[in-house]
Formats: sequence, structure tokens, C-alpha cells
Amino acid sequence: MEWFYDTADAEPVARVYCLFWADFTDADWAALGRIYRDLPGWQPGSPDLARWFAPDDDAEQHLWASVEPSGLQVGGVLSAEVWQAWDGRFRRAVVDAGLPRSGH
Repeated sequence: MEWFYDTADAEPVARVYCLFWADFTDADWAALGRIYRDLPGWQPGSPDLARWFAPDDDAEQHLWASVEPSGLQVGGVLSAEVWQAWDGRFRRAVVDAGLPRSGH
């Protein structure tokens, strides 16, 4: 069973990772923060959302993430190659960290 799904959004990258926030511990939140920082293109210091590749949505390539009731919503504009690499690293890191996911 997959623990993510793509949404019909206007941006080329529009995915929700079904992380189960109700079961997140302080250690899980800390692990998610480390995962963010270890991913390619991390933009430290963003005041509003977690961001990669650019500090805002005006750049040609950018990615953002937002904690939502349905899970971690990720959106933006990336080349297919960069997106596939980023997504693969993110999913592996979440599984390796044992973060609570919907259905697990």
C-alpha cells in the first residue's frame, strides 16, 4: 500500500505524503527536521514553509512542504529528474526513520 498520493494541482509537483501526525513524537518531529535539512536544495531560514531549491515560488525550480491534516503536502516546479531523485530520497529517509505513516 502506497503512503502518498498525487493531487490535481496547478503545479507540476503536487504530492501528499500520508504521515500520521497524531502518532508523531518529539523525536519524530526532530527526525523530520533532519530529513528536510539533508535533502538536496534545502533552503534554511524560510519564514513560512519548508523550502528547497529556492527561497520562494518565483524561481524557475522550487519546492515547498506544508504540514496539513491529510499529511505532508509538497508542491512546486522541478524537472522530472530532480523531482524523482528528491522524492526517492525523501521516501527512503522517512521509512528508514520509522516515521508514522497512514496505514502503518
